[in-house]
Amino acid sequence: MLVFTNLLLFESVTFTYMSYFNLIKINATSSTNDFLKERYRKGACLDGDLVWAKHQTLGRGQRDRTWISNPEESLTYSIYKIYEHFSSSDAFVISVAVSLGIINGLKSLGIPNLSVKWPNDILSDDKKIAGILIENIFKKQNLKASIIGIGLNINQMKFIDLPNATSLASVTKKKWDINIVFDQLKFQLEKILFSLDSISLSHLFSDYIDLLWKKDEISVFEKNGRTFNAITRGITWSGCILIEDKTGKKMEFNSSQLRMNYKN
Repeated sequence: MLVFTNLLLFESVTFTYMSYFNLIKINATSSTNDFLKERYRKGACLDGDLVWAKHQTLGRGQRDRTWISNPEESLTYSIYKIYEHFSSSDAFVISVAVSLGIINGLKSLGIPNLSVKWPNDILSDDKKIAGILIENIFKKQNLKASIIGIGLNINQMKFIDLPNATSLASVTKKKWDINIVFDQLKFQLEKILFSLDSISLSHLFSDYIDLLWKKDEISVFEKNGRTFNAITRGITWSGCILIEDKTGKKMEFNSSQLRMNYKN
């Protein structure tokens, strides 16, 4: 067992070595992604490092949004994963794999009506139950590694000013043991992330498309402050959404160009 100190927060950290993931449990940090980025800058990251924070004080989501997490009521952790055979054009497949791993874990727990809201929110009953933030590391034209941040709402019952959020407790009407939830998600993510070199990426992508929220339905999108209706038709290999407007015109946008709203 190794112990080191988080230089930013002056906290004791305990390492427990497992089959693939190297589990790092800490009481609190500003952001588990930033925690791993600091270790990476120091050359201290190992393939499969997984940092799990009991409390994340400044968690981040997509588009620099804040991820709100309550101590003891949510699960926040990040993974450092190295790749050998992916080009930069394959980067979105990491988001696909992580989304499927989380959904498979939640399915094993009996969580109902799961879907993926583009680009990487996990929903249950049309409300956000988990979010993913992936920060990729490239070398020339190759994807070398990812820092994968995951936040899951577990036992929260109230979401102030977050009408589109939910939790495991809200959808199942019971309180959950965070360790049991973590073990299920860890198992599924371990299975998928450490087999990416040997499984069919096209099959993964097809499974992701099948879980896509509001596919072939009219949704509200926002671009440059303007909202409009369009139908989601699919996702490109690079992660762009394919939509069709009311005139039948088909377009594709990346997540920095277009936002998909929850409400019609």
